[in-house]
Amino acid sequence: MDSQASAYRLDLSAIQAQLSTKRLGKVSGWNNELWDCLDSTNNRALELAAQGAPEGVIVMAHQQTAGRGRLGRAWVSPADSGIYASFLLRPHCSHKELPLHTLACGVAAAQAIWDCVGLKIGLKWVNDLVFNGKKLGGILAEMPSYATHKTADIKQSQLPALIAGFGINIRFTQTDIPEELQHKIAWLEQIAGQPINPNLLLTSLATNLEKVYDDLNDGHTNQVLESWKDYSVTLGRPIRAVSGNMTIEGLAVDVSDTGGLIVEIKDRTQVVLHAGEITIRGANGTYA
Repeated sequence: MDSQASAYRLDLSAIQAQLSTKRLGKVSGWNNELWDCLDSTNNRALELAAQGAPEGVIVMAHQQTAGRGRLGRAWVSPADSGIYASFLLRPHCSHKELPLHTLACGVAAAQAIWDCVGLKIGLKWVNDLVFNGKKLGGILAEMPSYATHKTADIKQSQLPALIAGFGINIRFTQTDIPEELQHKIAWLEQIAGQPINPNLLLTSLATNLEKVYDDLNDGHTNQVLESWKDYSVTLGRPIRAVSGNMTIEGLAVDVSDTGGLIVEIKDRTQVVLHAGEITIRGANGTYA
Protein backbone atom coordinates (compact mmCIF):
# COMPACT_ATOMS: atom_id res chain seq x y z
CA MET A 1 0.00 0.00 0.00
CA ASP A 2 1.44 3.39 -0.94
CA SER A 3 1.87 6.15 1.65
CA GLN A 4 -1.00 8.25 0.34
CA ALA A 5 -3.43 5.34 0.51
CA SER A 6 -2.25 4.32 3.98
CA ALA A 7 -2.79 7.87 5.24
CA TYR A 8 -6.52 7.35 4.81
CA ARG A 9 -6.59 3.94 6.49
CA LEU A 10 -5.72 3.14 10.09
CA ASP A 11 -2.09 2.11 10.29
CA LEU A 12 -0.64 0.92 13.60
CA SER A 13 2.94 1.98 12.90
CA ALA A 14 1.80 5.45 11.80
CA ILE A 15 -0.36 5.84 14.88
CA GLN A 16 2.39 4.81 17.28
CA ALA A 17 4.90 7.10 15.57
CA GLN A 18 2.53 10.07 15.92
CA LEU A 19 1.32 9.49 19.50
CA SER A 20 2.26 12.41 21.75
CA THR A 21 0.64 10.99 24.88
CA LYS A 22 2.50 10.18 28.07
CA ARG A 23 0.66 6.94 28.90
CA LEU A 24 -2.19 6.09 26.55
CA GLY A 25 -0.92 3.79 23.85
CA LYS A 26 2.50 3.55 25.51
CA VAL A 27 2.28 0.59 27.86
CA SER A 28 5.46 -1.34 28.57
CA GLY A 29 5.04 -5.05 27.93
CA TRP A 30 1.64 -4.76 26.24
CA ASN A 31 0.96 -4.02 22.58
CA ASN A 32 -1.71 -1.82 21.09
CA GLU A 33 -3.86 -3.82 18.69
CA LEU A 34 -5.22 -3.04 15.24
CA TRP A 35 -7.45 -5.77 13.86
CA ASP A 36 -8.53 -6.12 10.25
CA CYS A 37 -11.93 -7.36 11.42
CA LEU A 38 -13.22 -7.75 14.96
CA ASP A 39 -16.63 -8.29 16.51
CA SER A 40 -16.20 -5.32 18.85
CA THR A 41 -13.17 -3.36 20.06
CA ASN A 42 -14.86 -3.02 23.46
CA ASN A 43 -15.21 -6.80 23.71
CA ARG A 44 -11.52 -7.28 22.98
CA ALA A 45 -10.52 -4.55 25.47
CA LEU A 46 -12.70 -6.24 28.09
CA GLU A 47 -10.82 -9.50 27.42
CA LEU A 48 -7.49 -7.74 27.90
CA ALA A 49 -8.74 -6.14 31.12
CA ALA A 50 -9.70 -9.58 32.43
CA GLN A 51 -6.17 -10.76 31.65
CA GLY A 52 -4.78 -7.96 33.81
CA ALA A 53 -3.72 -5.55 31.10
CA PRO A 54 -2.71 -2.18 32.58
CA GLU A 55 -4.12 1.21 31.78
CA GLY A 56 -3.32 2.65 28.38
CA VAL A 57 -3.74 -0.24 25.94
CA ILE A 58 -5.64 0.74 22.77
CA VAL A 59 -7.66 -1.72 20.66
CA MET A 60 -8.62 -0.64 17.13
CA ALA A 61 -10.24 -2.26 14.11
CA HIS A 62 -10.72 -1.50 10.43
CA GLN A 63 -14.14 -3.13 10.69
CA GLN A 64 -16.49 -4.41 13.38
CA THR A 65 -18.99 -7.18 12.77
CA ALA A 66 -20.89 -6.68 16.03
CA GLY A 67 -20.20 -3.11 17.06
CA ARG A 68 -22.58 -1.92 19.72
CA GLY A 69 -23.76 1.29 21.29
CA ARG A 70 -25.44 2.07 24.56
CA LEU A 71 -28.34 -0.16 25.70
CA GLY A 72 -27.16 -2.91 23.37
CA ARG A 73 -27.96 -1.10 20.13
CA ALA A 74 -26.08 -2.18 17.00
CA TRP A 75 -23.38 0.15 15.65
CA VAL A 76 -22.82 0.30 11.89
CA SER A 77 -19.08 -0.32 11.34
CA PRO A 78 -18.20 -0.86 7.64
CA ALA A 79 -14.57 -1.47 6.67
CA ASP A 80 -12.35 1.64 6.84
CA SER A 81 -15.34 3.94 7.29
CA GLY A 82 -14.58 5.27 10.74
CA ILE A 83 -12.65 5.23 13.97
CA TYR A 84 -13.47 2.09 15.91
CA ALA A 85 -11.28 2.19 19.00
CA SER A 86 -11.38 1.29 22.68
CA PHE A 87 -9.06 2.54 25.41
CA LEU A 88 -8.42 0.56 28.58
CA LEU A 89 -8.40 2.87 31.60
CA ARG A 90 -8.16 2.13 35.31
CA PRO A 91 -9.54 5.19 37.13
CA HIS A 92 -10.13 5.72 40.83
CA CYS A 93 -13.90 5.78 40.47
CA SER A 94 -17.06 3.74 40.92
CA HIS A 95 -19.90 2.78 38.58
CA LYS A 96 -21.90 5.82 39.68
CA GLU A 97 -19.30 8.06 38.00
CA LEU A 98 -19.53 6.25 34.66
CA PRO A 99 -21.75 9.00 33.14
CA LEU A 100 -19.11 11.57 34.07
CA HIS A 101 -16.42 9.61 32.24
CA THR A 102 -18.74 9.22 29.25
CA LEU A 103 -19.16 13.00 29.10
CA ALA A 104 -15.38 13.42 29.37
CA CYS A 105 -14.93 11.03 26.43
CA GLY A 106 -17.36 13.17 24.45
CA VAL A 107 -15.26 16.25 25.17
CA ALA A 108 -12.13 14.41 24.01
CA ALA A 109 -13.80 13.37 20.75
CA ALA A 110 -15.20 16.84 20.08
CA GLN A 111 -11.85 18.50 20.71
CA ALA A 112 -10.02 15.95 18.55
CA ILE A 113 -12.40 16.64 15.66
CA TRP A 114 -11.89 20.36 16.13
CA ASP A 115 -8.11 19.97 16.18
CA CYS A 116 -8.02 17.79 13.05
CA VAL A 117 -10.93 19.08 10.98
CA GLY A 118 -11.69 22.54 12.38
CA LEU A 119 -15.30 21.46 12.87
CA LYS A 120 -17.29 22.13 16.04
CA ILE A 121 -19.67 19.26 16.60
CA GLY A 122 -22.39 18.89 19.21
CA LEU A 123 -22.62 16.55 22.18
CA LYS A 124 -26.00 15.06 23.02
CA TRP A 125 -26.31 13.67 26.52
CA VAL A 126 -25.12 11.16 27.36
CA ASN A 127 -22.96 9.61 24.63
CA ASP A 128 -23.76 10.93 21.12
CA LEU A 129 -21.65 13.05 18.78
CA VAL A 130 -23.97 14.99 16.46
CA PHE A 131 -23.92 17.51 13.64
CA ASN A 132 -26.96 19.36 12.29
CA GLY A 133 -29.31 16.92 13.95
CA LYS A 134 -27.56 13.80 12.62
CA LYS A 135 -25.49 11.25 14.49
CA LEU A 136 -21.78 11.50 13.76
CA GLY A 137 -20.48 9.14 16.39
CA GLY A 138 -20.97 7.62 19.77
CA ILE A 139 -19.25 6.50 22.95
CA LEU A 140 -19.68 3.31 24.93
CA ALA A 141 -18.03 3.41 28.35
CA GLU A 142 -18.19 0.16 30.31
CA MET A 143 -16.93 -1.00 33.70
CA PRO A 144 -16.81 -4.80 34.04
CA SER A 145 -17.60 -6.20 37.47
CA TYR A 146 -15.07 -9.05 37.45
CA ALA A 147 -11.70 -8.93 39.21
CA THR A 148 -8.61 -8.81 37.04
CA HIS A 149 -5.63 -11.13 37.26
CA LYS A 150 -2.63 -9.78 39.09
CA THR A 151 0.16 -8.19 37.13
CA ALA A 152 3.59 -6.96 38.15
CA ASP A 153 1.92 -3.65 38.96
CA ILE A 154 -0.16 -4.67 41.98
CA LYS A 155 -1.69 -1.24 42.45
CA GLN A 156 -2.86 -1.15 38.82
CA SER A 157 -4.33 -4.65 39.01
CA GLN A 158 -6.48 -3.66 41.96
CA LEU A 159 -8.13 -0.76 40.19
CA PRO A 160 -11.38 -1.29 38.28
CA ALA A 161 -11.22 -1.32 34.50
CA LEU A 162 -13.07 1.25 32.45
CA ILE A 163 -13.34 0.61 28.72
CA ALA A 164 -13.84 3.82 26.72
CA GLY A 165 -15.08 2.86 23.27
CA PHE A 166 -15.38 5.33 20.39
CA GLY A 167 -17.13 5.11 17.05
CA ILE A 168 -16.65 8.14 14.80
CA ASN A 169 -18.00 8.17 11.24
CA ILE A 170 -15.40 9.29 8.69
CA ARG A 171 -16.55 8.10 5.26
CA PHE A 172 -19.67 6.24 4.18
CA THR A 173 -21.43 5.43 0.95
CA GLN A 174 -25.19 5.15 0.87
CA THR A 175 -24.90 1.38 0.46
CA ASP A 176 -23.04 1.21 3.80
CA ILE A 177 -26.02 2.55 5.70
CA PRO A 178 -29.25 0.66 6.45
CA GLU A 179 -32.21 2.34 4.81
CA GLU A 180 -33.82 3.24 8.14
CA LEU A 181 -30.68 5.18 9.15
CA GLN A 182 -29.86 7.00 5.93
CA HIS A 183 -31.38 10.30 7.07
CA LYS A 184 -30.03 10.03 10.61
CA ILE A 185 -26.28 9.59 10.09
CA ALA A 186 -23.52 12.05 9.14
CA TRP A 187 -19.81 11.51 8.49
CA LEU A 188 -16.81 13.81 8.64
CA GLU A 189 -15.73 13.74 4.99
CA GLN A 190 -19.29 14.55 3.94
CA ILE A 191 -19.37 17.56 6.27
CA ALA A 192 -15.82 18.80 5.71
CA GLY A 193 -15.80 18.17 1.95
CA GLN A 194 -12.26 16.79 2.10
CA PRO A 195 -10.41 13.54 2.93
CA ILE A 196 -9.79 12.86 6.61
CA ASN A 197 -6.70 11.06 7.86
CA PRO A 198 -7.93 8.58 10.50
CA ASN A 199 -4.44 8.14 11.95
CA LEU A 200 -4.21 11.83 12.83
CA LEU A 201 -7.73 11.77 14.26
CA LEU A 202 -6.97 8.71 16.38
CA THR A 203 -3.77 10.16 17.81
CA SER A 204 -5.50 13.47 18.54
CA LEU A 205 -8.28 11.53 20.25
CA ALA A 206 -5.72 9.77 22.46
CA THR A 207 -4.08 13.09 23.36
CA ASN A 208 -7.36 14.78 24.25
CA LEU A 209 -8.66 11.74 26.13
CA GLU A 210 -5.53 11.62 28.27
CA LYS A 211 -5.96 15.31 29.10
CA VAL A 212 -9.61 15.14 30.21
CA TYR A 213 -9.01 11.85 32.00
CA ASP A 214 -6.14 13.42 33.95
CA ASP A 215 -8.36 16.40 34.75
CA LEU A 216 -10.94 14.05 36.29
CA ASN A 217 -8.31 12.13 38.24
CA ASP A 218 -6.89 15.42 39.53
CA GLY A 219 -10.29 16.51 40.80
CA HIS A 220 -11.01 19.10 38.08
CA THR A 221 -14.50 17.73 37.45
CA ASN A 222 -16.05 21.16 37.00
CA GLN A 223 -13.56 22.06 34.28
CA VAL A 224 -14.50 18.94 32.30
CA LEU A 225 -18.22 19.55 32.76
CA GLU A 226 -17.91 23.16 31.62
CA SER A 227 -16.15 21.95 28.48
CA TRP A 228 -18.97 19.47 27.87
CA LYS A 229 -21.57 22.22 28.29
CA ASP A 230 -19.81 24.27 25.62
CA TYR A 231 -20.52 21.50 23.11
CA SER A 232 -23.91 20.46 24.50
CA VAL A 233 -26.97 20.39 22.24
CA THR A 234 -29.13 19.06 25.09
CA LEU A 235 -29.06 21.72 27.80
CA GLY A 236 -31.68 24.45 27.59
CA ARG A 237 -33.96 22.31 25.43
CA PRO A 238 -37.14 20.34 26.13
CA ILE A 239 -36.49 16.62 26.24
CA ARG A 240 -38.42 13.40 26.63
CA ALA A 241 -36.75 10.58 28.53
CA VAL A 242 -38.08 7.04 28.39
CA SER A 243 -37.16 4.35 30.89
CA GLY A 244 -39.18 1.17 30.66
CA ASN A 245 -42.83 2.18 30.92
CA MET A 246 -42.03 5.58 32.45
CA THR A 247 -41.75 8.79 30.44
CA ILE A 248 -40.35 12.05 31.80
CA GLU A 249 -40.77 15.32 29.92
CA GLY A 250 -39.17 18.59 30.92
CA LEU A 251 -36.38 21.07 30.33
CA ALA A 252 -32.76 19.89 30.47
CA VAL A 253 -31.18 22.50 32.74
CA ASP A 254 -27.80 21.16 33.90
CA VAL A 255 -25.61 18.15 34.59
CA SER A 256 -24.72 16.86 38.04
CA ASP A 257 -21.21 16.37 39.43
CA THR A 258 -21.44 12.68 38.46
CA GLY A 259 -22.68 13.41 34.93
CA GLY A 260 -26.40 12.89 35.42
CA LEU A 261 -28.80 15.04 33.41
CA ILE A 262 -30.84 17.44 35.57
CA VAL A 263 -34.34 17.94 34.17
CA GLU A 264 -36.91 20.44 35.39
CA ILE A 265 -40.41 19.00 35.04
CA LYS A 266 -43.79 20.75 34.92
CA ASP A 267 -44.20 21.37 38.65
CA ARG A 268 -40.76 23.06 38.68
CA THR A 269 -39.15 20.22 40.60
CA GLN A 270 -35.94 18.71 39.30
CA VAL A 271 -35.07 15.09 38.62
CA VAL A 272 -31.68 13.61 37.78
CA LEU A 273 -31.49 11.10 34.94
CA HIS A 274 -28.71 8.53 34.83
CA ALA A 275 -26.99 6.75 31.96
CA GLY A 276 -28.09 3.22 31.27
CA GLU A 277 -31.66 3.86 32.41
CA ILE A 278 -33.08 6.03 29.66
CA THR A 279 -33.17 7.01 26.04
CA ILE A 280 -33.47 10.64 25.09
CA ARG A 281 -34.80 12.52 22.09
CA GLY A 282 -35.72 16.13 21.62
CA ALA A 283 -39.35 17.11 22.10
CA ASN A 284 -40.07 16.48 18.40
CA GLY A 285 -38.46 13.03 18.52
CA THR A 286 -35.30 13.92 16.58
CA TYR A 287 -31.67 14.52 17.50
CA ALA A 288 -31.25 18.21 18.19
